[in-house]
Amino acid sequence: MAAPVSPCRSLSWEAMPMTRPTYTALTNTQFLLAESSQVAQALLEGADWALLRRAAQEGRLFGRGRASSQLTVLTALRGRFHEVPREVLPELAAGTLEARRLLVLGMITRRKPLLRDFIGQVLLHQWQRLAPRVTDADARAFLTHQAEQHPEVATWSPATQQKTRGNLTRFLVDAGLLKESRQGEFEILPQYLSPQVRAAVHDLDPHLPVLLEALK
Repeated sequence: MAAPVSPCRSLSWEAMPMTRPTYTALTNTQFLLAESSQVAQALLEGADWALLRRAAQEGRLFGRGRASSQLTVLTALRGRFHEVPREVLPELAAGTLEARRLLVLGMITRRKPLLRDFIGQVLLHQWQRLAPRVTDADARAFLTHQAEQHPEVATWSPATQQKTRGNLTRFLVDAGLLKESRQGEFEILPQYLSPQVRAAVHDLDPHLPVLLEALK
């Protein structure tokens, strides 16, 4: 059984001005690294969202696939790209794998603070205890704790809870923060941000670089 989730003890994290977030579930879409880079490149080349939507409707935007699936992905990405600074797009389109992963993570956490708080309250807590491991049970305990603190989480259906719990760790595996060691168990990976990547991630989610830099 997982130990109760404790608040993060990082001084820099606690010192950051925070407002009570509204949590929304992590369902329906995936991390979408390749698709995010593709859209960033298209936007840099002058495409607009109407053009991208037409390509998705014709099933030719993201390789070959059903138009309905491509439209679902594009709708999710349009939400993530909303108000993303144009200066971030070149790194997102053609940066290193590590950089692109962290930029996509920043695009998600700026809209899904639940995932960012999972990093701060669970990953960083374990890291500081010199026990750099996370399990599905930790994710379950985290969501149980959040349901006690946030009424919107308490109203989620069991299916939404289960999908969100799985995506908390799955997204962080895709982002390069976790590595699955066995089913339901994950190793926390150290993070090293170049000044350029740190600045770009900060432009997306100012709270995220503090957490990432604490994981080293």
